[in-house]
Amino acid sequence: MDISAPYVCAITFLKKLPFFFGIPLVLPPQPLRFKSVNLNLLVKRRIFFAFSNCHFLFSESDLPMINFEKRSATLFLSFMVLATTSCVIAQATKTETAANKSTANQDAAAAGKADTDTDADADLAAMDKAAAAKPADKGANKSSADKSSAPKAEDDAQQKLIKQLRADAELRNEQLSAKLAAMKAENDQLRLANEVAQQKQSQALQQLQAEKGKLEAELALLGAKDSTAAAPDKAKIESLQRAQKLRDAQLTDELSSLSAEQNRLKQNQDVNAAKLQAELAASKAELERAKVAEDMLDMKSRVKIANLKREQDQISAENGLAAEKRRAEQSKIADEQMRATAMAQTTTAQITNREAEDKWRDAVNAPPTYTMEPFKDGVLTISDRKIEMDGPIVTGTADYVCDRIDYFNNQDRTKPIFVVINNSPGGSVMQGYRILKAIETSDAPVHVVVKSFAASMAATIATLAPHSYAYPNAIILHHQMSGSAVGNMTNMEQEVATMREWERRLAEPIAKKMGLTLDEFKAKMYAAKKSGDWDEFADKALQLHWIDNIVNEIREEGIRKKPTENKMPSWMFMMKKDDKGGPYMSLPPLEPYDCYFMINPRNFYRVDGR
Repeated sequence: MDISAPYVCAITFLKKLPFFFGIPLVLPPQPLRFKSVNLNLLVKRRIFFAFSNCHFLFSESDLPMINFEKRSATLFLSFMVLATTSCVIAQATKTETAANKSTANQDAAAAGKADTDTDADADLAAMDKAAAAKPADKGANKSSADKSSAPKAEDDAQQKLIKQLRADAELRNEQLSAKLAAMKAENDQLRLANEVAQQKQSQALQQLQAEKGKLEAELALLGAKDSTAAAPDKAKIESLQRAQKLRDAQLTDELSSLSAEQNRLKQNQDVNAAKLQAELAASKAELERAKVAEDMLDMKSRVKIANLKREQDQISAENGLAAEKRRAEQSKIADEQMRATAMAQTTTAQITNREAEDKWRDAVNAPPTYTMEPFKDGVLTISDRKIEMDGPIVTGTADYVCDRIDYFNNQDRTKPIFVVINNSPGGSVMQGYRILKAIETSDAPVHVVVKSFAASMAATIATLAPHSYAYPNAIILHHQMSGSAVGNMTNMEQEVATMREWERRLAEPIAKKMGLTLDEFKAKMYAAKKSGDWDEFADKALQLHWIDNIVNEIREEGIRKKPTENKMPSWMFMMKKDDKGGPYMSLPPLEPYDCYFMINPRNFYRVDGR
């Protein structure tokens, strides 16, 4: 309802009352307050309300036209309005007192709940602290009982049960804390609803006080009127009284409903607080039961730990006795092992000494002798500065021989070097020429020794060496160089010319040593044999100047260790069968100018391919 315009009208009317009735109406400059209610505003609003219901809505221009003749009726109406207003104010005061009292009770209940919450939190914290302390004691006791493995499973089961009880108590505590938080939220909602109701009651009280002010203003106005007011004004006053009573009844009903709502909210709050207290008490009782059960389990665990400790001490004593026995046995075994080790070391030392003696016996322990004149009285002494050259002279033979000649020169450039040819059919002229140049340019004297057979390039090396030796039955063979030419005539002529040049370079020094020309040397080759292969035994070769010395004995000073290799030819163990199934022994083919000298009446020994 918009009351701004009628309110101005009512105030203007009250200000002009002295001009109509001659009764001054003075409102205080500062608002009068009753229990924090603006009485001036309440009276003004109440008077306006009454006049509004009686259809006295008028402006400042209408005031002089109102007839106020019947003063008595007006005074009666004014007293009725004043009484009604007093009753309304008393009822509003009573309502405000009840609201203040309800607010105080709610604050006290909230404070009690907070204390209860604080006590519950403190109890829960104390129980958590005790629960945390007891597992620590159990951990300390458990460390002493872990040494016994048999009862460990049962103790672990009890610890798990205690942990389960503690977890259940903590879960229950969390649930109660959640319920307490929900109740706190509900209490806050109820407090907020109560505050809203109080604000509504305060607004209604303010409205009543405003209406009372209006009625008092109306009363003052009516008291100033003439007692001889007109009869129609009395009817209007009665109508106004009826409207006022109806409004008072409505306000009373509204206050009653607000009081009932406030009481209901208070009862709900009390019921919720009682439920919360009951649940807290149940939680405390449950926690106490869990604490008692935990104490019982703790006591049983301590008893079992004490028993386990006694058993552990007994086991430790038995283990100590067994350890002493083991130490005695181990000491005995150690003594035996020491004796066995000493015997084994003695045996090992004996074996080592024996092996050292065997090695000493198998080795030539005297220092090697190097004579500057190795050939004396038909005896040739060969030192360990020896190079064996057997088989065909092929690629790599020159490297083998020349590297060793260089090594022995680097070692000592005065002591003789020996190149021993057991059996060589000759070979590459290039490889042979390198060997000849190494022998000629060596600072240390190089002695070439032929033991069995030297032909072609090998015979050239033996003949052209500055010092050569041979057994009397060794064979030396010289012949013309052989080869093949492939290609056109020009190519073949060039290859033949190259072979002729090699023949001149190698054969002319031999012919010169023999006192012949190259052509005379070749003629004698074919005079000796149609094939041109001129072979002679060493004693005859000595006369032809193919060899320098004949030796009857060769002393190998270079063999310093006992030979251990089995040089038996593998063909000695090769048994075969012929086409008729007859067994025979296969002999390897012989080297040139060699032959078998053996009895073989049943042809048991055979050369394959012959």
